[in-house]
Amino acid sequence: MADRLEGMIGSNSLRPGDRMPSVRQFARQQRVSVPTAMHAYATLETRGLVEARPKSGFFVRASKADLVRAPKIITSSPKVTDFSSLDPLDSIIAAHDNPNLVPLGMALPDPELLPGEKLARSMSSIARSLGARSTNYDMPPGSECLRRELARRSLDWGCALQPEEFIITNGCTEALSLALRAVCSPGDTVVVESPTYFGLTCILRELQLKALPIPVDSQNGLDLDALETCLRRNKVAACALIPNFHNPVGYVMPEDRKRRLLEIVGKRDIPVIEDDIYGELNHTGDRPRCLKAFDRDGLVVLCSSFSKNLAPGYRVGYVSAGRWHAKVMRLKIAYSLANATLPSLVISEYLRNGGYDRYLRTLRQTYRQQVERMREAVVHSFPEGIGLSRPQGNFVLWCELPPQVDSLVLFKQALRAGISIAPGPLFSPDGGFSNCLRLNCGYPMTPTVERAVTVLGQLAKQLARS
Repeated sequence: MADRLEGMIGSNSLRPGDRMPSVRQFARQQRVSVPTAMHAYATLETRGLVEARPKSGFFVRASKADLVRAPKIITSSPKVTDFSSLDPLDSIIAAHDNPNLVPLGMALPDPELLPGEKLARSMSSIARSLGARSTNYDMPPGSECLRRELARRSLDWGCALQPEEFIITNGCTEALSLALRAVCSPGDTVVVESPTYFGLTCILRELQLKALPIPVDSQNGLDLDALETCLRRNKVAACALIPNFHNPVGYVMPEDRKRRLLEIVGKRDIPVIEDDIYGELNHTGDRPRCLKAFDRDGLVVLCSSFSKNLAPGYRVGYVSAGRWHAKVMRLKIAYSLANATLPSLVISEYLRNGGYDRYLRTLRQTYRQQVERMREAVVHSFPEGIGLSRPQGNFVLWCELPPQVDSLVLFKQALRAGISIAPGPLFSPDGGFSNCLRLNCGYPMTPTVERAVTVLGQLAKQLARS
């Protein structure tokens, strides 16, 4: 009952300052005892969502985080980021395996939130039924039963794709890499959002591709006017974008802007690589349609995986490459040949019979709650004057600190304090966002995480004063 009320508060069905139903009225509505109803209200009070006023009842509290501005749109001149003395990405990856660090760096969920045991039982059952065949390669285009399930689910994405339009990959990273190899050549320029996912920046560097960063805002996403200007001045081979629940900012590009984006690139026949890895993780409302849903010319290469919502370690991803399908297939065979058989079959079985949609509803609500609690904790602990994203989905938070705070310095200090974070320069191919950081909200706000945020805030305040 507390979770349902929290959902209503999160969706603004109950707004700050609204009076809650009386405890007795709420008990009658829910057909529970008065002590049970009182316990639900007490739970909301503990979460900081309602407050009891003497002789007046319970009221929805105003969230301090909702009063904080969004991060500014930062436009900086392109420059090279020098990580010669410190490579934060290597350190963040290393921190993932260190149980002594509070994991606020890598964008990974708490394994306890995922159906690991159910998937393990399914894998055991499938392995027994297959016998020796379970050790075979899963050759491209990959598991047919999984591709059928993806085709069925694509209706929710607004796409109505066919099983033969999918190629199964080893995670979304391989899907993105194959897509970039298919549409680009070394030395080409790729439009990216600024900020953008740091894994994409790493792929671009390894493929010897140049990046053209276009600023984003937290409401509308990519600055389409700036994109048009840049396309007139620069030869661009592709755009690599995260329109739904962007990492790290969390916005969803509105549908009218998705259409306009495709009109802009369509005039120049520029492919768009769409990373939709967070697309299923909407906090409220319906799942947003993919950019590919508006694609009439086969220009959009859709990439995603089940790493953020089901099983990171299974490395099950997929790509629907439009007019580049055959080329992506050849590249898949050349660079990794095949996939693991069992993980694809287990994911397929879970999508078909495991209650995936019911599980997703719970997971979405959990991520929304964890993001909101992290936002409140940051506002209470961090320096004044910060900017804070308000994600519409996913489980990461983008924070703009005071200008004098160097997030790379903060990163090193946080590591010494037993905390892993992701500093802002990782998310910029030109070394910007030096006073920004991303926080992972994939873990519950336990006392350990709460203390880590408090310590992080103290370190940031010290840097802001220096």
